[in-house]
Amino acid sequence: MGKSKKRNLSKNFDNSGISIKRNDVILKLIKNIKTNKNLKETEKLISLFGITTEELLEAGADYEAVSAIKYMFL
Repeated sequence: MGKSKKRNLSKNFDNSGISIKRNDVILKLIKNIKTNKNLKETEKLISLFGITTEELLEAGADYEAVSAIKYMFL
């Protein structure tokens, strides 16, 4: 992992000292996609963690919702 990514991840600690985990991010993304809220945050998290559509689909996201957000990055 590069220095920049380590620095960005170290900024994402909450007050209890627990870091954001990839599985938690995937679940949060699915929730944002289903409710169609926080699209900017969704885009940032996908870019930061490099989440793929396959990961979202395996975690339980709807195919239609995932196919709709993939056009954010084109």
